[in-house]
Amino acid sequence: MFHLTSTARVLGIALVGASVACSDATIPTSPVALGSAGRTTASVSEGRGVFQRYAAIGTSVSMGWASDGGYAAAQVDAWPAQLARMAHREMTLPLIGGEGCQAPLAAPLISFRRTNGRSVADPRGSNPCAANEEGVVLPSQNVAIVAATTRDAIFTTPESASDPNTAPVYARVLGPGQSQLTAALSQNPKIVTVELGANEVLAARNGAVTSLTPVHEWAPLYTQLVNSVAEVAKHGLLVGLTHEVATFPGFRFGSELYDDRAAFAAAFHVTVAPDCNASQNLLFVPVRVPAAVAEGLTRRARGFPPATLSCAGHPLPAVQDYVLTPAEVAVIKAQLAEMNAYIAAEAARVGFAHAELEAFFGRSDLKARFSVVTLMTTGSPYGPLMSLDGIHANAAGQRIIAEAAARALDERYGFGILTSAAMIASR
Repeated sequence: MFHLTSTARVLGIALVGASVACSDATIPTSPVALGSAGRTTASVSEGRGVFQRYAAIGTSVSMGWASDGGYAAAQVDAWPAQLARMAHREMTLPLIGGEGCQAPLAAPLISFRRTNGRSVADPRGSNPCAANEEGVVLPSQNVAIVAATTRDAIFTTPESASDPNTAPVYARVLGPGQSQLTAALSQNPKIVTVELGANEVLAARNGAVTSLTPVHEWAPLYTQLVNSVAEVAKHGLLVGLTHEVATFPGFRFGSELYDDRAAFAAAFHVTVAPDCNASQNLLFVPVRVPAAVAEGLTRRARGFPPATLSCAGHPLPAVQDYVLTPAEVAVIKAQLAEMNAYIAAEAARVGFAHAELEAFFGRSDLKARFSVVTLMTTGSPYGPLMSLDGIHANAAGQRIIAEAAARALDERYGFGILTSAAMIASR
């Protein structure tokens, strides 16, 4: 039987990147005046001018984190950078040079290596964090940071960041004493995008729904941040979340793994347990499958019987088993719905545009049929729109998020970003 207490558990967990105080801030009135059609009278040229002073607050999605690493080649394709480009502006970015902070996963995943040659089993805090590229001045216009919560965006600075897995990133993105919020507003932006809330929910990918941040704790913080942004920026976009976890390529039903049991056995010496047959438990594949494969290959090399991959979750809800039961999935889905409704209401309250990450993660073509051989031995283990970690989009996926953001801004403010971008592309 394969157990998550084995050394393979450490290896599997290392494959995944680290994806509250309240105030009585005054609620501002809408910062923009609506036209008769529900839009402003902003012209396309004004839209381009607005993006000259654009700041992005957010999580790893907005930072451009990809393949469990932060590095310049992925940062330049982050959706805020692509959005600015569509508006004919180049956004300044906190580009991380060298191997990145940390180096991304190497393809194929069966190598169990990062691009700098280090094993994925190395403790996350031990991975080097390269300096910013020459010429980078902090803060840049994109201040989004991997694993950031809404509380972090308001309060966490390079000096106060305490998580050893992500603390080095803060010094690569923010100036001394700055939080995301203060860094963004210090640039007197005309437009701000806010993409927050995912890390309050997706911490539950570890299978422990007790990791969820309660909505009643998160909501006042979100309002505090939105109020602060609306007091400075005339234009804004609030980005909502996905609608359910099952759409993430990194999550698969136990039944999907069982259907591929012959390939598990033949290629990797892993027996998919009978409890996976028809199982509607969701397994977090970036941890469970590579760990099982590593165990299976080790056992084969030593002449031992196959490892066994079980789809059963631990009976205690607080245990990190990287399995979500249907009941746990329902809890997460309900919280996502509540948070999405709150984000949409906040956008309407202050007159900002609104979009959702569901525009990308809810796509019907995002997930192909599960194949353990494809997962472990190809350059696109989670499909053509995803990076190697199963959570973050690649450049093509980030483009889809940028287009959803542009549509929302065009609808709210009449910028004509998509129309203008299409005209340029057709020349």
